[in-house]
Amino acid sequence: MLFFSLLVYVLVLSVKAGVINIRDEKPICRSYHTDFTKSIDGWTEVRGATRTWEMTPEGLKLKLLRPERFTRLIDSSSSKKLAYNDAEGEGATFNASTYMLYGRFSVTLKSAKVGGAVTAMILIADDKDEIDYELLGEGNGLNEQVQTNYFWGKNIVYGKNGGEHEVDGSISSEFHTYEIDWSPEQIKWSVNGKIIRTKSRQEANGEYPTSPARVQIGLWDGSRQSGTADWAHGPIEWNGLGNEITATIKSVEIECNPEHNIIIH
Repeated sequence: MLFFSLLVYVLVLSVKAGVINIRDEKPICRSYHTDFTKSIDGWTEVRGATRTWEMTPEGLKLKLLRPERFTRLIDSSSSKKLAYNDAEGEGATFNASTYMLYGRFSVTLKSAKVGGAVTAMILIADDKDEIDYELLGEGNGLNEQVQTNYFWGKNIVYGKNGGEHEVDGSISSEFHTYEIDWSPEQIKWSVNGKIIRTKSRQEANGEYPTSPARVQIGLWDGSRQSGTADWAHGPIEWNGLGNEITATIKSVEIECNPEHNIIIH
């Protein structure tokens, strides 16, 4: 890990000094496989938290912790009189150590079972370009669901670019592998090796993610805002659930596109 950090540091200095002549937008990208049953090398919890995750024989367990106190409220301004919680649970978010401009990543995991808790796998850029999976649990009479989405950071529009998908088997009690394959021409989302959605740059009319992005995995509480809670099959009803909701990450594979990245291993 120390060698990897020094290598990244040297490469960054070389780029800044002009020793390595590359386009400014070409990032240093690490292609690697992480087996979370053995190690979390190459990953950082964004807030430095330690109580929201743990290593287990199945993998990295992400925890969404029950808030110390919360009140269930109704949004009277919404036409559906949507419910929400006035406090949200604390979750875990992990970032990969480098950025990627085009390439492929896959995550093998079991998602959170409870509606209102969102298990997320994201490519997120500093300028808010984004490509993602968001896995929703059971709640409000709705079944578990896989959702895909993307955003163009210069014009973020919610509710426009999403897709809803069903997969074989339970996403919370069984491990499934979710993949995003991102190229200059198109984005492909796959589950267990089967393509479930494709979006071309041409179809996006130019509003297409093109900025270096970091792989991020996390578990978060969607209960605080009424509209988000409704979308997430929530809000979370903590009574009877205990003190935590969990998702388990077994492994992550990142493969950088060699044409658009400086690749390190």
